[in-house]
Order: sequence, then C-alpha cells, then structure tokens
Amino acid sequence: MSSRRRRARKATRPKDSNSAANSPLATPDVPKRSIRKEDRAPLYPTAATPISWRIGIVLAIVAIYLIAFFSRDIIGTKGQSIAGIFCFIGIAAAISTNLRAVRWKTVVFGLGLQFFFGLLMLQGPAVANFVDAVAQRIDRFLSFSIDGAKFVFGPLADRKVLAQAFGPNNGFVFAFAALPPILFISAFFSVLYHFGILQFIVGLMARLMRGVMGTSGAESLSAAANVFMGQTEAPLIVKPYVRRMTRSEMLALMVGGMATVSGGMMAVYISIGADAKAILITSVMAAPAGLYIAKLLIPETQVPETRDFVKTKTNRTSANFLDAASRGTSDGLQLALNVAAMLVVFVGFVSMINALLQVINPTWTLQGALAPLFQPVAFLMGVVAEDTSKIAGLLGTKLVVNELVAFLDLQAMVVATNPEAGLVSARSQILATYALTGFANFASIGIQLGGIGAMAPKRRSQLAKLGLMALVGGTLATLINACIAGLLIAS
Repeated sequence: MSSRRRRARKATRPKDSNSAANSPLATPDVPKRSIRKEDRAPLYPTAATPISWRIGIVLAIVAIYLIAFFSRDIIGTKGQSIAGIFCFIGIAAAISTNLRAVRWKTVVFGLGLQFFFGLLMLQGPAVANFVDAVAQRIDRFLSFSIDGAKFVFGPLADRKVLAQAFGPNNGFVFAFAALPPILFISAFFSVLYHFGILQFIVGLMARLMRGVMGTSGAESLSAAANVFMGQTEAPLIVKPYVRRMTRSEMLALMVGGMATVSGGMMAVYISIGADAKAILITSVMAAPAGLYIAKLLIPETQVPETRDFVKTKTNRTSANFLDAASRGTSDGLQLALNVAAMLVVFVGFVSMINALLQVINPTWTLQGALAPLFQPVAFLMGVVAEDTSKIAGLLGTKLVVNELVAFLDLQAMVVATNPEAGLVSARSQILATYALTGFANFASIGIQLGGIGAMAPKRRSQLAKLGLMALVGGTLATLINACIAGLLIAS
C-alpha cells in the first residue's frame, strides 16, 4: 500500500467515540473552535442605508405621534404607551448604522421577551405575588443596614429621632439613611458571588436571552449581569473577551450598562422612597431591551468569538464568607463615597444654573427649560396630561445631570402638599420610576470609558465614539420599559 493511500485512510478514520470532544457529557461552556481573526468577515451587507429609508421612518414617527396626540381622548393613556413603543423603536431604526443588516428576529423576540418579563411580574398570578412579597420585604431587608448605622452613628441614623428634633420634613438625612444600605447590599452581593449563586442566576438568564434572541454569549452574559451589577462591574464577567468583541458587541456591553442600575443604587432609590416593585421589574426588563436596541443601532456584521457558548464560571477572588463580605464592604464604601461626592457637586451645579437662569427670569429653572424638549417623550410614555410637563423635567434632569438627582426631585413631587408642585396621578410616579431607573446620562460615558477602557486599552477610541450611541440606546430602553409598564398597569 502506498504511503499516500495510508495517509488518506488515516485521515478518514473515525475519531475515538470515548474522546472528551465527542462525549455527550462534554460541557457546553467550551467552544468547539476559536474564531480566527481572518474568519471575522462581514456576514451581512455593509452598504449604506438609503437616506429615503431614514426620512420615511422619521415621517412615520411624526405621524404616529400626531395621531396619538390628537386622538388622546379616544385612545387613552394605554394608547399613548403603544404609540410610544413604535416611536422609540423607530428612533433607534432611524439612526441605525446599517438597517440592511438588522436581524429582525433579535429585535422582535427581544421586545417579546421584555414584554413577557413585564407581564409575568406584573400580572402573572404566582410570579406577581412573589414580586409583591419581595418588594414588601425589601424595606425590612434594608433596615438591617440601618441597625448597623445606628450602632455607628447613634440617633443620627434614626429617622424618628431626627423628625422629632428637626421637624417631620427633616427626618431623612441622606448620608445616614441612604448610604449605609449601599455598604450592606454590596457586601451581600459579594457573598452571593462567592458561593456561586449570583453566577447561577445570571447564567440562566443569559442562556435564555441567547437562545431566544440569538445574541452572542458574551453580550448576553453581560446584559444579564447588569440586572444586579453596575455598568463597570458587569463587564468584568466577560473581561477575557472584551478586547476581541465586535463593534456591535461593544455597543451592547455599553447600552446594557446604561439601561440598568446596580444593586447598591437600587437600595439608594428605595431608601429615599422610590417604588421598590417598579425598580425590581424594570431592572429585569432592561436586560433584553438593551440588547435588542443595541442590535438595532449597530447590527452585527461579523462573527462574534462567543457566538456558540456562554461561560459563566469565574475565578473566586475571596477566600471565604468573611473575606467576601469584607471585600464587598470595601467596594461599597468606595461607591458610597462617590455617590455622596457626586450629589454635592451635581446638586450644587443645578442650583448654580438655576440661579443664573433666574437672573434673566425669576421663574426659570433647569428643569423647566428641559421640560418642553421632553414633553412629547413623557406623553408617549403614557403620562396623564396634567403631569406631562413635570415628568418631562425629570427626564431632562436624568439625562443632563443624573438619575439620582431626578429621583430626589420625583420624591419631592410625591410628598408635595402644594398641588402645583405635586403629581396628579400615581400612574405618573410609577412610569417615571421605570423611565428613571438607568444610568443613561452624559457622565456615564466617561465612567464607561474609564471602566471598560481599562479592560481593553486599545479599544478606548472606539468606546469614545460609541458613547453617544450608547447613551441614546440606554435611554430608549428605559423609555420602552415605561411604555410596556403603561400598558400593563391600571390607568
């Protein structure tokens, strides 16, 4: 037998059926092959989107808004929310880099998954009751941190004592009431991470989104992690892949961070009086929303390295339970100090801008100046007419300043005794909570540039270019959350 024939027979010989590669028990976390750089050729047409398409989409958005506005008495607030879903998705399509390459399965199934999460947690009998129970017990859970704060700060951390001493409107001191829960929640999540509980939950959600929406493993995993973690902590789960992410994946990473908030910040919002149930639900809904909006803004035109698998296993950095709690507390302390410093600066800037505006006109404020720009947005969310201007001001404050200042303004409206300063409808408060729960503001562009840029230094210039697109994507995701909530909650 010739050597050529022997080599041919050897090449066609079947592999060992007992090998790890062919075993039915082989872990799905291991990719079958790595994607070489030369394999990442464009999968879809890269031709420019015709300008006529963009003009047509913009005209359709304007038409939908005008029809909804002039028929608002007929369609009601739920009709406004339906129009809002179409308009906000239309905005993403109008500024998409490549409409020809959009995988509409990802968009449609992602929207369906977002709606399913909202429907399940708001109206599903068993799940809705569970969410209600969790929301009701969050205050008790956060009170554990207040017990610790009372031990350290004494009566300064007791709202009742402060209210008796300084009046009922001065019982809440942010530094003593809202910052200690950050430390507690950060330590709690760190312990969950140490025991693998957080990774398990995140992994299940990531596999669900990847299976339904067809997104890559890395971007799905990061989107799921953003439900619990911040915009710079969640990408750490996929840190080994960040440097080799496609442009579309990188945007998905950024939009996911802007469309959600961290567990520590959830505690802050709830501590100042925000609706706990709404914050929990919108955080889950934002995971698929951020993904499909990112895929609409910059469609995938390459082969992602993690297209065939999701790896949820991460190396533990803590030695035991106590070490995990200690590390989490240290991380929470850094976040608490950043939040306190940020509020001092940004609230001061808002006061300064208001003072400058009032030199021109005594009634002018930053919120009032931003309100006209966001009134159509608030209307499309499904806000009642009497509250549209006030909610619009909050949306503007969130975008230009940050969501925490906007939440403080929202709570001031909720407790206001003056009808002109307060909200007419409880529905407006809930929809505002859905829309404000997200890190989408201009400062977050810099935060992501520093956090994600440290993981992939050579991609910093691309991150900077994607910043505004990510800001728009995160904002649209939270607005669609509010629209879906407007459909599902009572008018």
